[in-house]
Amino acid sequence: MKLVNSIFISRPAGTVWAFLENPANMLLWNPKVKHVSPSSFSKPHQGYRYAITYQMHENSRASEFLAEFVHFEPFSKLVIRHSGGISSHNRVIEEIYELAERDGGTFLTQTINITNSGINIFWRALIWIIQRWGKPKGKPYLETLRDIVERDEKR
Repeated sequence: MKLVNSIFISRPAGTVWAFLENPANMLLWNPKVKHVSPSSFSKPHQGYRYAITYQMHENSRASEFLAEFVHFEPFSKLVIRHSGGISSHNRVIEEIYELAERDGGTFLTQTINITNSGINIFWRALIWIIQRWGKPKGKPYLETLRDIVERDEKR
């Protein structure tokens, strides 16, 4: 199962990429991210690792994952593999960001692949129904990301 969202950002792909490749920036636009701690102390690259803590709901327990950049193609594609947390180490969630320059800006597509996550079929069905027909509560995450990138570039 894949959850896909897209947005147009009025900034070049290089600007969007510079924001995405820094895992600490997730704290700024994804309210479910509670903590990010690098395991690699070099510039981001393929194989770069960090720990990330998610809390999916305010009443739920937070879970820490090991995240790794498994595909790192600057200005084009970033694939982050998450393991651990609520699933065993042989189960993973992939977060994929694809960037395409268009009309002086960047079209960003985010895909969350939960196919091998270990989430049972009932919860997957519920996620799919909510994603398909539900109304988002609050501002969508990618809109927040866009607003930050567009605002920061103006400074």
